[in-house]
Amino acid sequence: MSEAAADLRPISAEDICSFRVVGDIDLSPDGRWLVYVLEEVDRSGDRYFSNLWLVATDGGAPKQLTFGPNLNQSPRFSPDGSRLAFLSNRAGGPSQLYSLPLDGGEAVPLTHLKAGAGEPVWSPDGKFIAFSAKLATEQPEHAPRVVRRLLYKTDGQGVQTSHSEVFVVPSQGGDADQLTDGEGNAMEPSWSPSGDQLGFCRMRSDPRQAHRSDVWVVDRRSRGAHQITRQVAHASSPSWSPDAQHIAFYGSEHEGDSRRQVWVTNPSGGGERRCMNEDREVGSFPLGRTSPPIWTPDSTEVAVLLIAQNSSSLTLLALDGREREITAGDRQLTMLASCKSAERFCFLWSDLRVCGKISTVTSQGEERLLLNVNEHWESERRWPQASIKEFNGRSGEPKQGLMLLPEGQGPWPLLVDVHGGPHSYVEYGFPYHPYWYMLVARGWAVLSLNASGSASYGKISSEKLRGRWGELDLPEHLAAVDQLIAEGIADGNRLAIAGKSYGGYLAAWAIGRTKRFRASVCSAGVTNLESHFGTSDSGYYVDPYDMKGEPHEVRKSFHELSPIHDADEATTPTLILHGENDQRCPIGQGEELFTALMRAGKAEVEFVRYPGGTHRLAETGRPSHRVDYHGRIAEFVQRHTS
Repeated sequence: MSEAAADLRPISAEDICSFRVVGDIDLSPDGRWLVYVLEEVDRSGDRYFSNLWLVATDGGAPKQLTFGPNLNQSPRFSPDGSRLAFLSNRAGGPSQLYSLPLDGGEAVPLTHLKAGAGEPVWSPDGKFIAFSAKLATEQPEHAPRVVRRLLYKTDGQGVQTSHSEVFVVPSQGGDADQLTDGEGNAMEPSWSPSGDQLGFCRMRSDPRQAHRSDVWVVDRRSRGAHQITRQVAHASSPSWSPDAQHIAFYGSEHEGDSRRQVWVTNPSGGGERRCMNEDREVGSFPLGRTSPPIWTPDSTEVAVLLIAQNSSSLTLLALDGREREITAGDRQLTMLASCKSAERFCFLWSDLRVCGKISTVTSQGEERLLLNVNEHWESERRWPQASIKEFNGRSGEPKQGLMLLPEGQGPWPLLVDVHGGPHSYVEYGFPYHPYWYMLVARGWAVLSLNASGSASYGKISSEKLRGRWGELDLPEHLAAVDQLIAEGIADGNRLAIAGKSYGGYLAAWAIGRTKRFRASVCSAGVTNLESHFGTSDSGYYVDPYDMKGEPHEVRKSFHELSPIHDADEATTPTLILHGENDQRCPIGQGEELFTALMRAGKAEVEFVRYPGGTHRLAETGRPSHRVDYHGRIAEFVQRHTS
């Protein structure tokens, strides 16, 4: 180890609590100012707080706008740039809308709704703010909950007792006016250029298709609403063109398909069409925010964040599908904002090691790093060698993976970490996967592979895994391990596997089919597809997509591709981690694996349950839970591979 590296601190689980996360960004209409949300950890309260900061895009020191141990979020500049609308829970209870003058003065509350308010969207003239909000319910907390619709629960929110509608409130204060009325959730309002209409998304009223969403348009005065999309299964983030002729939005054509493209449609209805190649897709990240498509003033292009081969870029997409890439490189852009002219953009991005950098770029590609909110924190710590590595692939088809290596010469013990989805991709940078960096600091190598089924490599590659979970991709991971052993990077006698969600599935699948791993970590995983179908908030439509049929049609696949089916063969020490309020992969999945392994009696097994934890426990859970979670993984795999 070099002298310089020896003076730096290795990453520890406690570093989660000193790392600051950028929760949102917005750019002023004239492009001169950036507002961002800085999320921090309150160690004594074991919770998070966030405040708004302002910085000039031509440089200078950031200025803090809000203070206190509250959640101040979702800032949006008014059309004239003089005010910010934002959400805050400073009054206690759910977050409400506030308005903050930027020339001085205190924030003024705009809403006092019992169930709180949603993200603000300014009208073009600045006189009104639209938002979606849950309708208040008078149902007693312990009253029986009658369910007549699918999608009756969602991860992070639990069982739903009411739905959301679109509201409008005067920006200078006044009563919030409910604009829409229906059965499914109405959300993501978008003003027409004239301000006379709003586009929004609504979940379908058919109780068996309540997970599907469509774009609607509502008249501001008459409140008459009509549905304008039907082809797309999951429509989101509508955005009206400046000439009022189009609404752009994101969507996937088939329910259960998590890959999203950009679509456009006529505001009067009909003519919805995909305006990009099927092999291209919009990026999405757990710690990011997917901004709606941003139109250029001439209504010919939209600015979006597209992802390809695991790296994302700012791209101007024409309605005929032509693309003009503005940024490039091995990094992931996770948020985007624009000035009114779309001549300047700001974006949040992560390199291969750390998240939290904010840059500006012109439409001609002139880029400037504006801010790294963890610059000092980052400079004090020892970082691994990080690279995108090519693998030959089991069938000769090349695969890519993120490779983290310690200093010195191998071979090193190797952690194979499997990403979720499965139609997702490896997320770059701390605070994703802190245990990676902890293990590298202890002399480990880490590989996170984009195997078959991963998104960002085209439609065919993504769909290869359907009906072949585990059977196709586990051999690909093992082939990559063999290559690393042959190259002198990995110690074949000290291998571990870990993963969350689908990654947890593959970690559970692997222990029933190979003895090569000395330790396995199954976090929030699917272990029984048959029970996951009926208990997950999305399993009833995602699992049939991935298994190529409903359970009654392909029962054999649901049964034989479930890790629980061969758990009695497992001898690998296994750590199971699960949030007790996980609705995506409910804790019953972890319970089934734990019970099966314990009853088989061949493998050491440890089951850790996190009270209140959701499916996003690892990224956004209670700080003390995250410290325990990541530290426990590093300790477990090291203990069992020593």
